[in-house]
Amino acid sequence: MQIYLEIIKFSFLRFLIYPWEIVSSILKRIIEIFFLIIFWTLVTKSSGNVINITQIISYFFISMGVRDLVMSHWGPFGGEIGRQIKSGELSKYLVRPVSIIPTLYSLALGKSGMRVLLAIVNLAIGLVIFPPKTYISILLFVIFFILALAVSFAYNLFQGTLFFHLTDAYSIRNALNNFIRIFSGEAIPLFLFPFTLGQIARFSPFPSMVYGPTIALSTIQIDQSVILNIAIGVFWAVFLNIAVYLFWRRSIKNYEAVGI
Repeated sequence: MQIYLEIIKFSFLRFLIYPWEIVSSILKRIIEIFFLIIFWTLVTKSSGNVINITQIISYFFISMGVRDLVMSHWGPFGGEIGRQIKSGELSKYLVRPVSIIPTLYSLALGKSGMRVLLAIVNLAIGLVIFPPKTYISILLFVIFFILALAVSFAYNLFQGTLFFHLTDAYSIRNALNNFIRIFSGEAIPLFLFPFTLGQIARFSPFPSMVYGPTIALSTIQIDQSVILNIAIGVFWAVFLNIAVYLFWRRSIKNYEAVGI
């Protein structure tokens, strides 16, 4: 465990060497939040105040925090795997006494250190704007957040493994990322979907990545709907991680490592 913590620390400190990267990350987040508030203020006004502007702004602050903490936004872990495969750098980790997946995950987490810090700030702001109503909300958030981590991990590993088989997997990766932004609840809450589309999306793995933890903080009781959503999340978390890991194992066996 210590070696992986050192990898996270090293990757994060290397990022801090470039101060303008830090400034650009903060500015990008501020601009994103600014336009987000403007957009949903206009949507709220045009809807005749059917949508609660305070709740919707809180929702997006929290969802932005969740998406970056679990790495579902553009999949930095999957991107790190792809970069290592395309550059051939993966070879140097295969010949070292470390587990390859935790090592690459630690590298990605360290490089996303600034994004993680901003995610914590986003999450805190969202909770201040619209705090949880009961302890049940916090408990459900923890449960759904763990499921979000598991499903997002499988998603990242899948898109990274694609680089073993495709000469240019970036186009497919971008398409997947844009698709997931919508159906995970990151770009638009699922409760604003048309009923039929919302029900279809509900039984997919995508809501577990962002929407589940975010909406859990405004849930005040555990009913059949909540239990069903947890069951769906558990199913996809287990199934996807097993299936994607087998895909990874099969793929890496055919990888020809070179160098030292």
